[in-house]
Amino acid sequence: MTAVQVWGRCCNGEVEIIYYDEKYREQSMDVLRKSFFLNEAVCIGSEVNLDPQAQLDLEQLCLDVGRSGTSLIARHVPSDRIVGVSFNVLQTPSAPGELNYFETFRDQHCLSESSKNLMQYMITMDGKVDLFEKFNIDCLFEIMFLATLPEFEGKGIGSALVSSSIELAKLLKQGQATENLPEDSKHKRPQLVSALFTSRISQRVGTKNQFKQINEVPHSEFVFRGKSYTERIGPDHPTSILVVREI
Repeated sequence: MTAVQVWGRCCNGEVEIIYYDEKYREQSMDVLRKSFFLNEAVCIGSEVNLDPQAQLDLEQLCLDVGRSGTSLIARHVPSDRIVGVSFNVLQTPSAPGELNYFETFRDQHCLSESSKNLMQYMITMDGKVDLFEKFNIDCLFEIMFLATLPEFEGKGIGSALVSSSIELAKLLKQGQATENLPEDSKHKRPQLVSALFTSRISQRVGTKNQFKQINEVPHSEFVFRGKSYTERIGPDHPTSILVVREI
């Protein structure tokens, strides 16, 4: 039996950070269903929290990303329960005139207007700053969806997932830890870690892990069904920030 790669631990060793594995597929999706889809700011702004089809669309996105070999999950060792997820993806620039990954997913896989709107939010935010051009790179490691089960919040699990993702990205940059990648991605060498943090909670996680803020955009800029995101989210989480961590 192959030993499981442990990328980090927290909660006095009771939670370990491991690669996403298909055997934990349902539990990983359950973290999204009980946490991210219901409580994440942009999910609220785009009404993904109210739309079961939108949630199914985004589950498919995460399953696709999970198979790319860079996503991590937090396992509660005593119960063998998945209590946190970080769905990560290696991004490379699109060729001129070609749709990028999120545009393709929006057009080909999103059945709900809410999921299409959330994907458009991501596309718009990515378009405000070209990280490939700004940092003169051809590959980055993006922390895409980060979530913890509500009953396990406040225990440092999200931060452990982020710090472990950074360590994985560092090794990939060096051409190491490629065994989990599909064959067509083993050559990719990320030179930067990026994330969009949409709440003050996740933004504190970014600060703790020494991310640098590149851009900040008010949620009032994004509109869905005649209401700005801010009108649905409320005043506690007013902006999204694009952050990077150089590796």
